[in-house]
Amino acid sequence: MPKKSAVKKAAGKRVTKRSGAGRPKGTGKFGCETKVIRVPVHLVDEIYDFIRRKINH
Repeated sequence: MPKKSAVKKAAGKRVTKRSGAGRPKGTGKFGCETKVIRVPVHLVDEIYDFIRRKINH
């Protein structure tokens, strides 16, 4: 999947990302890079339970 462009148009203005902005990678809760995923709503609780069991084992 190609990466999204760092340049967006917002209300007719050209907006670019600031280099160095945001939290550095690998410094979040899990200490590694993360990925956002979509899951069916009816599985959310089961997925959270699974993750809790894996983290607390």
